[in-house]
Amino acid sequence: MLSSFGLPCFADSFESLYYTTEVYPPYNYIEQDRLTGLSVEMLRKVWDELGVVHQKIDVLPWARAYHDIEHQGNRVLFAMAQKTSRLDKFQWACPIVPSHSGALIALKSSKITIKDSGELKQYVIGTIREGSTEEDLIAIQGGEKTNVVRNVSLAANLSLLNKGRIQLLAHAQQSSSMMITQLGYDKDDYEVVYVLKSLPICFAFSLAIDPGLIVKFQQALNKVIKTEEYGQLKAHFFPD
Repeated sequence: MLSSFGLPCFADSFESLYYTTEVYPPYNYIEQDRLTGLSVEMLRKVWDELGVVHQKIDVLPWARAYHDIEHQGNRVLFAMAQKTSRLDKFQWACPIVPSHSGALIALKSSKITIKDSGELKQYVIGTIREGSTEEDLIAIQGGEKTNVVRNVSLAANLSLLNKGRIQLLAHAQQSSSMMITQLGYDKDDYEVVYVLKSLPICFAFSLAIDPGLIVKFQQALNKVIKTEEYGQLKAHFFPD
């Protein structure tokens, strides 16, 4: 059987999919040994809407999960920013949230101010490998990468920032404060100095998955978004 993309269909049921995410609060994180977050709870409600028994969700480093969904035929990865450069790489069900902004974060004590993107090249900036903020940053710099230090996690970037080895780090604006606190730092020591693109956050699926499953998933997601519970979940996970 071939998908509409001309690829063999390796997965034709929701139970045959391999669901993956990363630690990225408030979308996905572990609390009291339980995986939770806005996107996780929405996925569980989509499963309920579809009549699917709740499936296992594996937590992986972002770069590994991203590599897997590109090269494996049965992967679901969330929460992923729906960038133009990614549109044809995956199938999509959207949105988890319609708008999500990347940002550049500095130590307040550094007193860094950035008025336009032309100033970015003078700073060494930490990114998360294959993350949407990394891609946005490089694009804004006209493809320039010499000032970019690629890491696998926010924890690694925070360590470098506090040691003075980088001056800025790129991360999602909405989740940065919560993650900084969870990693044992004082969020009030940091500030956003530049905002990158705003993009929808979605569920991404391998191209080889039966497109009919994505249609059903999207229909169920649409129903979940229209419920009062969706608003309650957003208010709970994004209290500000």
